[in-house]
Amino acid sequence: MINQIGIRGDFPMRIITKMAQIFFSVALLGITVQAGPMIELPEDTFDWGKVCQRATISHSFWIKSVGDDTLRILKVVPGCGCTKAPLMDSVLAPGDSTRLDILFSTKSYRGLVTKRPYLETNISDEKIYLKIKSHLITNPEKDLPLLLQPQKLHVAQVTEKPRRIAKFLIENRGNRDYKITPIDWAKDFFDVNLPEIIKAGETVEGSIKVHEDKILEEFNHSLTFSIDDKDQTRYTIPVERMVRIKKRDAAGNSSN
Repeated sequence: MINQIGIRGDFPMRIITKMAQIFFSVALLGITVQAGPMIELPEDTFDWGKVCQRATISHSFWIKSVGDDTLRILKVVPGCGCTKAPLMDSVLAPGDSTRLDILFSTKSYRGLVTKRPYLETNISDEKIYLKIKSHLITNPEKDLPLLLQPQKLHVAQVTEKPRRIAKFLIENRGNRDYKITPIDWAKDFFDVNLPEIIKAGETVEGSIKVHEDKILEEFNHSLTFSIDDKDQTRYTIPVERMVRIKKRDAAGNSSN
């Protein structure tokens, strides 16, 4: 039966050779389609969760060049005047990565706010969208289950003595304990100290500590954490640093 359908002899060899040529051509076609610049985003969405009004919050998206040709980021469009999107590097060789910092001004927004910044690249005319979300709280005293005090951190440098630490309180006004998980913060600028558990009815303290090499820098960033309720609710605390050092002369008079 095998011999009857021609598995032996010259004819089947020609079939096999032809099939090999087809597979080789398809493989080459696949390589051609995938050649050129390509982009990879480890994440394209970030949710800050609950946050106060009239503050600036931040998150960094990473962009990786995964093609076999240079990736060029031609334009970053924040999407609105309330959002800034500084890019570290717009030209990426294959295998290189860069960071896109998103800074969002909460202004007087209310409730759920979603923005869609996007990138234009040399890959194609198609826009590459990101998504940022936040839930703007207008009356923190009535919001449950947590109350943050203060709602935003100011760690200003106004004297020659370094000021690096800012503290805040987290009050649990719910009827159960919550596990606290840090999600995101500006790791290049400050360290974070958070309790692991906050018990029902308890108030605990958290803090941030500015890195020594950032003492003379001004910045607007934020700290985001979550609790283990059914929604994995997130909270974000804006962190602002201003540097207004007043130096004293020999007579003891101060000046900027």
